[in-house]
Amino acid sequence: MKFYEYGDKSKPIIIMLTGSFCPAKALDYLYKPLSEDYHIILPDYNGHYQGSKAFTTRQNEAKEIVQYIKNKNVTIVSLIYGQSMGSEIGIELMHQLIRNKINVKHAIFDGAPCIRLSAPYKAFMYFKFNTMINMMRNKNVDEVINWKFLNKFTNGDTESLRPMIESLITIAPYLTKQTIRNENECCYTFDFPKFSDKMQSRIHFLYGSGEKAYKTCFTLVKKAYPHAQMTVFKDYGHMTFSVKHTKKYIALIKREISG
Repeated sequence: MKFYEYGDKSKPIIIMLTGSFCPAKALDYLYKPLSEDYHIILPDYNGHYQGSKAFTTRQNEAKEIVQYIKNKNVTIVSLIYGQSMGSEIGIELMHQLIRNKINVKHAIFDGAPCIRLSAPYKAFMYFKFNTMINMMRNKNVDEVINWKFLNKFTNGDTESLRPMIESLITIAPYLTKQTIRNENECCYTFDFPKFSDKMQSRIHFLYGSGEKAYKTCFTLVKKAYPHAQMTVFKDYGHMTFSVKHTKKYIALIKREISG
């Protein structure tokens, strides 16, 4: 795993986690402006860069981040921010940091696919992801942007996620079958780590009403974490609000930290 740090190291810490098959650069539209006021710590997961070992598990990826944080003698994390699969890793990370006596003040998880799928459905999703990644190799973003699979994923607004898709294409050559399989497992075998009511209240889940994660996971998340905050962006797809209204979205993150 590689780590990148941005901003003044004396400022409050934000740990940012990308979604499936996305490099750290996919979050530059958020971490660049946030680094003016915060110290950003951002990993590239295993399997996401040349020469890396394969992506492991949600628990092991989180464990590597915890070790990095501990080695820097960090005692307070102001915010854990995760997108899509990064939300599931972020929830596990929050759980492990607390167990290691590191104070996590807030968390925001956007488009969290918190669900446990059957073996046949997981196999189907692996087939779709593996096919998608293989098709992306040696393609440019204009060739990929109108794929039906992505169009459904974004509720018809794939163009908004152009920068993320472009960054995904850049690492497609490094995503092995084992990494794809393990990330698929990470996404669809979620076990809902337990938190106290107080810690749940520090978590803010965000969904677009048009995304599949909202339709399939919102009720499960609400049941598991009844004291967490929930915001639903009407008529938006998977993470598209963050891209289309970046200034408002960053303001939301800052309010969360200061609240």
